[in-house]
Amino acid sequence: MLRLKQERLKKGWTLLDVAYRTQIGPSVISEVERGRRQAYPVWEHRLVALFGIPAQDLFQEVPDD
Repeated sequence: MLRLKQERLKKGWTLLDVAYRTQIGPSVISEVERGRRQAYPVWEHRLVALFGIPAQDLFQEVPDD
């Protein structure tokens, strides 16, 4: 799992919450979280701005809790 998903869950946000805040489709966010799709630079920028975590950390693999 990417830290992106971990941080989203920590905040209690759904995919739709993040999608609304970033204007990125929820299915795209889901694919990025699962590592099935790489985030375009503009998506990276929006997600980094939303979570306030550097990209190299936000898109890093973390162990499942």
